[in-house]
Amino acid sequence: MRLAMGIAVAAALLAGAAMADDRMSRTIGKALFERAWVPAPSSTKANDGLGPLFNARACASCHAGLERMPVTTDPTGKVTGESLVLRFSDGAGRADPVYGKQLQTAAVPGVEPEGRIALSVAGPVPHDLEGPVGEGTRYGARIAPALRGLGRLEAVPEDELLKLADPDDSDGDGISGRAGFVYARDGGYQVGRFGWKASAARLSDMVEMAFSTDLGLSTPGRPAPWGDCGEKQSECLAAPHGGDLNTPEITGELVAMIRDYLAAVAPPSREPTAENAEGTALFANTGCSACHAPALPSPKGPVQAYTDLLLHDMGDELDGGATEPGVDSREWRTAPLWGLSRILASGSGLLHDGRARTLDEAIRAHGGEGRQARSRYMALDKDDRERLLAFVSSL
Repeated sequence: MRLAMGIAVAAALLAGAAMADDRMSRTIGKALFERAWVPAPSSTKANDGLGPLFNARACASCHAGLERMPVTTDPTGKVTGESLVLRFSDGAGRADPVYGKQLQTAAVPGVEPEGRIALSVAGPVPHDLEGPVGEGTRYGARIAPALRGLGRLEAVPEDELLKLADPDDSDGDGISGRAGFVYARDGGYQVGRFGWKASAARLSDMVEMAFSTDLGLSTPGRPAPWGDCGEKQSECLAAPHGGDLNTPEITGELVAMIRDYLAAVAPPSREPTAENAEGTALFANTGCSACHAPALPSPKGPVQAYTDLLLHDMGDELDGGATEPGVDSREWRTAPLWGLSRILASGSGLLHDGRARTLDEAIRAHGGEGRQARSRYMALDKDDRERLLAFVSSL
């Protein structure tokens, strides 16, 4: 009896210690997410290594409050905020030889920024580039997404996502979503589920990608200390760094803490409305739910994110220009719709680049695999269309 009680007490103490460790990891992760990094060398080595080229000094600069933020510009139309970036690639997803994967709009002292982003009638375009892009290079804008509920998406078993995939459209419904496999540092090739192009399978991989591309900081999975410097940017490659190929500027422990913080953030809350029953039926009948699956199963219960996390061809109108290896420029991971009400309230625009100012505009831009759902939506009478829009806008 005493032995059993002793074991129970020890187990409780260990569980309590584990909970305390988790809380500490999340607390430090939050501080790291909000920290402003500085160039190397600095008086505090653990805080240096920014750049040489970068888009933001802190994760929170692009994801203030973990929300999707509006794009801000100066009077001439040049983008001034950090919530919008411009990606570069050729048709196969290979980075530009000069500018790398992304246009960096800021730099450390002694290094010139690559250029700026300007808003034109054609959408976001590169401006004030230091030189021409490589032959065959395309560009495309991306808005930094909201970061709530990511831990729930990570918890969805891979097998459940593969059950939803139908790359050959074997059921003939016009939907041929496919899983995009990417390399995950903690387990080989896995189904991508994060990013506009499903380019990260795990939250930790997403964190490392952001450190490298957006802040120019190296991690164990992305050890290049110069971040996104292109192979022809000798000035950038030769600039001071806070680490080397064997010693990353951001350790695996720091990456894990930020991952723990993001994983613990709850999904966006939603206010139930009287229109939900009718709206749910219209959402299914128009075919929206074929890609925006209302819920995904997980060990922690249904994940009501309204996504299948698969890649879908969305047609020429949503061709994103730049892309990732193995992903067509017209393919996008189904964007989760939870939190859409917050995005609409913020005025940050919809779709991958914020081009759609209203939900109606976003739906009308759907082509490719979304074409049939768009047609059914447009065929609704005025009242039903408004009911459907009210339902989706409440998510």
